[in-house]
Amino acid sequence: MKTAALPDMQVSTIFRTPHVFLDKRGSPVIVRGYEPQFLSGLTAMYLAFSPRASIGGVPPVNDSECSAWVRRITTRTASLIALSFDGPVIGHAVLFPIRKRMCELLIVVAPPYQKSGIGTQMMRCIIQLGYEIGFLKIWLSVHRTNFVALHLYNKCGFECLAFTDSPQVEMLLDLKRYHPTAHVRVADAMNRNVVTVPAGNSCRQAVELFLNNAVDALPVVTGDNRLAGIISQTDLIFKANLHRRVCEVATMEVVSLHEHCTIDKAIRLLQTRKLRSIPVVDTRHRVVGIIGRRDILAHYFKTYPGGPG
Repeated sequence: MKTAALPDMQVSTIFRTPHVFLDKRGSPVIVRGYEPQFLSGLTAMYLAFSPRASIGGVPPVNDSECSAWVRRITTRTASLIALSFDGPVIGHAVLFPIRKRMCELLIVVAPPYQKSGIGTQMMRCIIQLGYEIGFLKIWLSVHRTNFVALHLYNKCGFECLAFTDSPQVEMLLDLKRYHPTAHVRVADAMNRNVVTVPAGNSCRQAVELFLNNAVDALPVVTGDNRLAGIISQTDLIFKANLHRRVCEVATMEVVSLHEHCTIDKAIRLLQTRKLRSIPVVDTRHRVVGIIGRRDILAHYFKTYPGGPG
């Protein structure tokens, strides 16, 4: 793995704001930038990896060679690590600069934590990191029988360079395709015709709003239209709740987005929090819209080549 000059990583979003999510088992995981204090924990993850040399010949089988290899791959590279909340390093993603504005990717999740969604989250974070620090392309090589990894790479936009008889498949991600979601504001894609419900209204009135409007959730607002919570149809599924007020049933700790955020942040929240839609607020925390998967798809359809716009 050759290395070239590395752009400054400290300016990236993931270094300023680590990414926290729940894996498929419901356990909290944090993805953050690698720093030297994590070297021993990262080395321990690779030393415990089994079987070694199973990822294109790495990590090395010999313990001393493995430790030296970890030190090398964390020098002059862009690295992210995944941490479980009880301490250990459980994942590693690294970009190796190989030529001008192109890098090679290695992503590893400790075997006990595989197939729990951690690799997918790390992949999205490392792609964003690569884009933000100025790379144009990410290259990788994967064994053609590693169907789990191939599926992940395909889902994240990597394309096969060529189909040959080689056991290794070379894949490439063109980061210029990442540009649209990195620069489109939530305000440009959100639905401005948002239906809200006052916190003091009865749940019966909220049911009427759900029945008359094709919406997944209703932002709950105060008298001056400030966001106070959110209520879903599931919150109202018990008949006894119909006699209560909205503020007694709604979720009051609500995830929201500022209208000037980019939609890549909206996409990450929709995926990691498993949300149907997210209220959008202005600087005074007043509700100005709502955004969900349908709104993002509609924006793509209207503005991308081949769409009606």
